[in-house]
Amino acid sequence: MTAHLAQGFFKAILIIGLCAMAALLSCDDQDDTPATQANISLLFSTDTLLFDTLLTDRLSITKRLRIYNPNIDAINISEISLTVGSEYSLIINGAEENHAEDVLLMGKDSLLILVKLTVGKQDLDDPYLIKDIITTYWNGNNHQTLLMAWGQDAIYMGNEILCDMTFTADRPYVFYDSVLIDAGCLLTLEAGATLLFDANAPLLVAGQLIAVGDSTHPITFRNSRWDIDYRIAPGQWPGLHFLRGSQNNLLDYTIIENAITGITIGNPDEDTLADLTLKHSIIRHSSQAGLAAYGSDVVGENLLIMNSGSSNVINAAGGFYHYTHCTFVNTPNSFYTSDPATIFTNSLILSDESKISSHLYLTLHNSIVWGPSDNDLWSSDDGQAGWSSSIHHNLIHSNTALNDNYIFFDSLISLFRDTENYNYELDSGSVAIDFGQNSPVWDDLLGRARDEHPDLGAYEKQNL
Repeated sequence: MTAHLAQGFFKAILIIGLCAMAALLSCDDQDDTPATQANISLLFSTDTLLFDTLLTDRLSITKRLRIYNPNIDAINISEISLTVGSEYSLIINGAEENHAEDVLLMGKDSLLILVKLTVGKQDLDDPYLIKDIITTYWNGNNHQTLLMAWGQDAIYMGNEILCDMTFTADRPYVFYDSVLIDAGCLLTLEAGATLLFDANAPLLVAGQLIAVGDSTHPITFRNSRWDIDYRIAPGQWPGLHFLRGSQNNLLDYTIIENAITGITIGNPDEDTLADLTLKHSIIRHSSQAGLAAYGSDVVGENLLIMNSGSSNVINAAGGFYHYTHCTFVNTPNSFYTSDPATIFTNSLILSDESKISSHLYLTLHNSIVWGPSDNDLWSSDDGQAGWSSSIHHNLIHSNTALNDNYIFFDSLISLFRDTENYNYELDSGSVAIDFGQNSPVWDDLLGRARDEHPDLGAYEKQNL
């Protein structure tokens, strides 16, 4: 029995060995002698590699170009080259070089070229085009792959204290580390100014920030990456932080996007004068809250806050909050959250389990509050600190009745134009049309006039 087992074992080894030898011989049969005829083709994955706008002195993402040999015969690629002095750089089959010769590409195989770019400063305000060509030569043929990118000179700032400065729209300002507006100091942003922030770069405001854009030239606060995967990616920078003592801040026609928390403000004081006024502004794609205010005084008019990882609005530990013609909407959402769209409470439990509380004053008029929870207008009164509110003529997603408001729990009602693309203007059959009450807010988020029967929310439906 043992002899039979041994004989079977040796037969199996012999068969495996013969198969391996056959495989090697079949590989050897593939002729690596390159074809010489001119009418033999290569295929290219693209004719143009297009990069997004790149800031000076910043390395781009890596783009890929693949060259395919669809033929049985090998092809000798006599040359692959970039223009001498190019700002682009190549990695050809794993080797960092902008020029390669006699690259053998076997039949039915492919070759990978990685392309990246670092843009040098040109001291220009407007974006400028950076072009080059990868030229591939074989058997008297050639193919050109166009490389295109836009470069943008910028002003870089980090680990700095600012006082009484004005930022213009000429070039973007890139924050690579935290920047502080000092107490008693003013930073003014002109219409069209763009502020870009790296991952660990908050804007800290101990003094005063005045940012006034217009309907065609808003002021933008966002992350510093412009490639397509990061355009709406949340949580890319820490956001705007208004510190204790900061007052009379104004953001008008501004866009704040891609932050962890769009705006954080904590300025408990004894008055009800606005520490922060937000008008004609959008806060979107925050990984946590859009607006988190603690014991502060905030005024919002024609304010859209949407697509937040937590609640759009958190107003806690008391304060004075006045919102008119706002849209706080958290559906659809990039996150799996069931948090209410808004939270209002006169108390706050800290990490050490201690509680702070103060009187909360809330007015909410002519607004839309819409999200994924059973009650998207969530409020809590601890019964001790004090609570005063005026909440009327709002459209609210809730399963709880609230006098003088329009309550809906059906998420399928006609409301917004195109939520899948984050367009929260009103649909032609929206239930929010003409249900508002006349107020001192005479225009909408885009600066368009409201009629005598104003619509709810930040947008006024236009009759075309």
